[in-house]
Amino acid sequence: MAQDSRDGFIFEGAYTLDLASNINGGIDQGFAYLGNIDLNVTFNTEKLGLWEGGQFYVYLLNNHGNSLSALMGDFQIANNIEAESNSRLYEFWYKHHFKNATIILGQHDLNSVFAISNSAGFFINSSFGIQPDISANVPTSIFPLAGLGAVLSLNISPNLYFTNAIYDGDPGTELSNPNSLKWSLNKTDGALSIHEFSYEKTKDSISQASYKVGFWNHTQNQSYSGVVKNNSQGIYFIFDRQLTHLNLEEKGLRFFTQIGYSLNEYNPVKSYWGSGFVFKGFFGNRKEDTGGIAIAHNRFSPYYQSLFNSNTLNSETTLELSYEFVFSNPLTLKPNIQYVINPGSDVNIPNALMALVRMSYSW
Repeated sequence: MAQDSRDGFIFEGAYTLDLASNINGGIDQGFAYLGNIDLNVTFNTEKLGLWEGGQFYVYLLNNHGNSLSALMGDFQIANNIEAESNSRLYEFWYKHHFKNATIILGQHDLNSVFAISNSAGFFINSSFGIQPDISANVPTSIFPLAGLGAVLSLNISPNLYFTNAIYDGDPGTELSNPNSLKWSLNKTDGALSIHEFSYEKTKDSISQASYKVGFWNHTQNQSYSGVVKNNSQGIYFIFDRQLTHLNLEEKGLRFFTQIGYSLNEYNPVKSYWGSGFVFKGFFGNRKEDTGGIAIAHNRFSPYYQSLFNSNTLNSETTLELSYEFVFSNPLTLKPNIQYVINPGSDVNIPNALMALVRMSYSW
């Protein structure tokens, strides 16, 4: 990380490389590699001698490689950096801090503020990042294509927050907006509004548990086989708790649960449930290493199933096992295994077994 003496200007970067293989089942066996370059620049207006409470943020993103899910045939997308090969202006926004509130205006990733479980974020399957009951049901301002948005976060008490936002209802696709430089706000796109209450329980400045409940509404009209879906709504719940502590640090065993439910019968995903355990610091000579096991279960709506033949099943389930070796602060190595039951919910696609190694270097 590079920065000036007053921390008014901060430059950060990271490179992630995945070497993956669909070992058995799925659509086809084979290898894939996926690369992700992140470049972030932050300007703190107060530390640069301008005005208090301001922050500008620019996030440049490059993805390259090929598709792992094309081999597996999975719906939930096994790899959370899978995207079309392109360079993008991913985020560009201004944040202002008030006494008990924060606002953000600009091109912004919804999932950097909403529907976050810190423990679930350790895993590689996309569902543990942004739940499919949101990402797969409506166009959303998330990786790899963020849209224009406005976010207001209110600090109700030291541990209770109420965060609200409105986003462009359709940021486009990776083909129509490959570099994330096309901004369009119109009635046809509609808008996505989202609201979340979050409560953080702490002890000795260490997070003990977090509880989140959210509601979202999307106003864009969409058509499925002649049926017009006027509005889409959904609710979600997230629970993330530290079960044990090691040496009064944020190490030990954590447990998380994610639950999402669609309130529109025409959305592809009717419900989602994810849960798992994450442990850190259990081995004396590798105190910074982290490991975990998790499950992600995606259930399709009856209407979505009716669009296909009778060979379509009603759910897809992924089991994931992951361990991260930390060799130095900027360098990590993460072996990962995933087993997908009913990939894409099609009985004609055998259960898939995937393995990969993720190498990450940050500066």
